[in-house]
Amino acid sequence: MKTVPLNKIRRDSVFKALHQQLAPPSFYALDGDLILVEKIPPSTVYIVAHLEFKMNTETISFTQAICFNQMVSAPLPWRIPVYIIRARQPFEMPPTNATHLSHDYCEYALKNHRFDITEYLHADWKPEPPKVNVATVLENIGWRELINWEQKLRQARRAELAPYINNGWQTHQTTPAHNEQVKNRNTISNNTLTLPL
Repeated sequence: MKTVPLNKIRRDSVFKALHQQLAPPSFYALDGDLILVEKIPPSTVYIVAHLEFKMNTETISFTQAICFNQMVSAPLPWRIPVYIIRARQPFEMPPTNATHLSHDYCEYALKNHRFDITEYLHADWKPEPPKVNVATVLENIGWRELINWEQKLRQARRAELAPYINNGWQTHQTTPAHNEQVKNRNTISNNTLTLPL
């Protein structure tokens, strides 16, 4: 098993926390959990799916609902499937002073972590919390089953996108054919935003 370093305070976490503190309250944002990417030599690359990790009954936020709605409603090949990986309790964490995922902890996780997987279909983001429609994919699975499911998901996405890739989607187009390129873009000047001090 490979050693995965754990950083107590990551620069990207600090950046996101500062954005939340310093930007205006209406500058909504979300932090993606895990985005699966496929790379097939020599030049085929695409997003397989967005995986959103949730604990037990944790809900989808309105910013997630807005983002996920757009991802799953785009036409192929631009559509990106979204799956919610919901961890069952208990989901034991490594020790707070750990600097890497130890062999013992990885073995513990393999034996004890359990997940439910649902596919995100659509959500009404206006209620609090949003009303989310999902389809059950798998229930009460461990890491081995989750990795096996991901392998099948990658294969299915490769087959789904193959006709587009074979027709030059990756090499001849950078924007969808039905969209016209925007000629005028808004420019952002240095004095657009005043940060509270």
